[in-house]
Amino acid sequence: MSDLITFYSLVKREIWRFSKVAIQTVFAPLISTSLYLIIFSYSFRSREVAEYGIDYIKFIVPGLIMMSLIQNSFANTSSSLIVAKYQGSIVDLLLAPFSYMQLTLGLMIGGIARGLVVGLAIYLIATFFYSGAVYSVGLFILFSFLISGIFSLFGIIAGLWAEKFDHISIFSNFFITPLTFLSGVFYSVKNLPGIWSKVSLFNPVFYMIDMARYAFVGISDAKLSLSITIVGTLFIVLFFLTTYLFKIGYKIKD
Repeated sequence: MSDLITFYSLVKREIWRFSKVAIQTVFAPLISTSLYLIIFSYSFRSREVAEYGIDYIKFIVPGLIMMSLIQNSFANTSSSLIVAKYQGSIVDLLLAPFSYMQLTLGLMIGGIARGLVVGLAIYLIATFFYSGAVYSVGLFILFSFLISGIFSLFGIIAGLWAEKFDHISIFSNFFITPLTFLSGVFYSVKNLPGIWSKVSLFNPVFYMIDMARYAFVGISDAKLSLSITIVGTLFIVLFFLTTYLFKIGYKIKD
């Protein structure tokens, strides 16, 4: 019972962290994404994505939601760990009476919570620009949990590796942002010329955006089963890798 109470306290702490500064963690992403929606809705109001047979604004909405979800899930766990290391409170996490797997789960749930809150808020804003229809709400929620979980775990790994705040920016600026923008958020990879459409298939974020878009509009560029397999496998690998890094005390134990 004490383990569950301690685990609950960790989850509550992680959620409290971002909700305490909601202006920075929730409302700031909403402003930037709203600008995307305003610009694209008025610039391409009459444009249709031929491959999907839908309006362009509906095509990009799931990608914009996932992009914000990815960035905020990663930011929550990575900042939590780097701050804990900087302040020395990481010792409290290591001495708490729960397993390394529970530690991974607790931090991950906090990242998922922030990602989903931001994602839901962006969806509500997006309803001002299109009807708000979703092909499969259940699948979209499931995929959102899975994708935010992956980048929460990735954020934990980045937080463990980082020795200062600038190191977190390396992950964000040189990995997450390029992979996200090159994943088909604003375009269909089928429109890419020659080899570039093939290169996109090696980008794991492409499969995340594609499966989210399927849940939204019912059409995808890749087979849904392939996307789920790749994304699901990545989640499992990252989860056990993160747990192992906590177990060996990677960069947090002398």
